[in-house]
Amino acid sequence: MASKLLVLAILLGSVFASITSKADPVTAVRTIAPQSENDASHSYFLGLLELALSHSQDKYGEAQVLLSPDTSTQGRWFRMLQGSRYLDVIWAGSDVQREQDYAAVPVDLLGGILGVRALIIRKQDRPQFLNISKLADLKQMVACHGKHWPDTEILRQAGLSVMTSSKYEANFVMLERERCDYFPRGIHEGYSEIAQYHVLNGNRLTLFDDLLIVYPFNMWFFVDKQNTKLLERLTYGLTAARDDGSLLAFLQQHMVTAHLFPLNKWADKTVIFLPNDQVVSTEDKKAWWLLQQMPFYSRGYSNGLNK
Repeated sequence: MASKLLVLAILLGSVFASITSKADPVTAVRTIAPQSENDASHSYFLGLLELALSHSQDKYGEAQVLLSPDTSTQGRWFRMLQGSRYLDVIWAGSDVQREQDYAAVPVDLLGGILGVRALIIRKQDRPQFLNISKLADLKQMVACHGKHWPDTEILRQAGLSVMTSSKYEANFVMLERERCDYFPRGIHEGYSEIAQYHVLNGNRLTLFDDLLIVYPFNMWFFVDKQNTKLLERLTYGLTAARDDGSLLAFLQQHMVTAHLFPLNKWADKTVIFLPNDQVVSTEDKKAWWLLQQMPFYSRGYSNGLNK
């Protein structure tokens, strides 16, 4: 049913664009569908895309967001982005290869906190995780993670054991079946995801946030390199939203991220810091505009983000 509605939305959007094209052209911007029913963060990034388009409407005109009718993996998203054949913009974590192959809109969608990770675990394992205080302890555990996610390599380079899956939803299944011990999720998304998971699948799992894994990790909008007009538009719109406070206000008010505030609630957490040699743009301090306000920031990155 959901797929049919998405297809209908795309068809209606195309008709709308065609009807209005003569008098008032509307730019269609195609983007991704949710990865699954548990993909609570999709609404956040979709809202940011709409925010960027509205903040650039004065310069670039009206735009309408159209969702793909298909769910997919990150690897396939990027292939669909090539040449803007099936998608115009996607959001994803950054690494060197992605920034070489595609154009990244240089305004971090989470202010640098994508790499601040709480852990989804089995409820009965909570006492075991309460005893973890350093990287050596965590190395005794096995993480679930996405096969195509750039930070999978960050975990492995730190010496952590990682079991991967191409399907986002499969990580929850592997964790329940005790094939792995924890599923690191961004603090912006984990709470909504576990709440949704409880509704759909019961409550064997829980989000454990007494321990955080933290590594520098940017979250960008990506477009095809030839799509310079959309790159310019999204850069203009997001920069305006960041500079006028709209981007921060969006984080503070959206149901996916509102729980992050006030930031001092993260002051007493146990934090394990990991390096990331795939960081591309550490020189621009604005890329980390929210991460730098986190109370634990100076403990791990006082001498630079990639310490």
